[in-house]
Amino acid sequence: MDLTAIEPFLDWLKENPQWLLWALGITAFAESLALVGIVLPGVVMLFGIALLAGTSDIPLLTVLIWGALGAVVGDNTSYLLGRYCHGPIIGMKLFRQNPQWIDNGEAFFEKHGIISVVIGRFVGPIRPVLPLVAGMMEMPAWRFFTVNLLSALAWAPVYLLPGYLSGAGLEHIVTPDHWLYPAWQWLQALFT
Repeated sequence: MDLTAIEPFLDWLKENPQWLLWALGITAFAESLALVGIVLPGVVMLFGIALLAGTSDIPLLTVLIWGALGAVVGDNTSYLLGRYCHGPIIGMKLFRQNPQWIDNGEAFFEKHGIISVVIGRFVGPIRPVLPLVAGMMEMPAWRFFTVNLLSALAWAPVYLLPGYLSGAGLEHIVTPDHWLYPAWQWLQALFT
């Protein structure tokens, strides 16, 4: 999916920048949520929202915090759903039609253990299912919540920096002279 599929949403955000952080947090939440994250073009939406944030006056650290918090809450919710609603979730039509999602998640979790929560944060096909599976497999809550928080702190820059920096570059036209000339001056000073 490309940005044109979510263009009306991004156009609205461009006209209403006061909603950028909320949109970022909610999108990160939804992209991490087990059932929604499977069908939502979250990565594309996050890039677009971060791009708009980069063109605004929103500090990068604020963007990263909102993104990480949304992802943490989404994964924690998925974990709790897996832990306490295992039976009804397995019985849902979406999972009955695609049992391999849960099966693959369980096999991955059994093979990699706690590190699967970290890997799952960055790997698209298992990202929205792995927290659900961790809850179903009864991973201790304190362990999941801790690893989830730490992995979200690493996830936010990886997923949001490209969009934010692209937006910042568009907002402040950066020519090669802005990067190359100061570096060249620094090198000359170093060797003279």
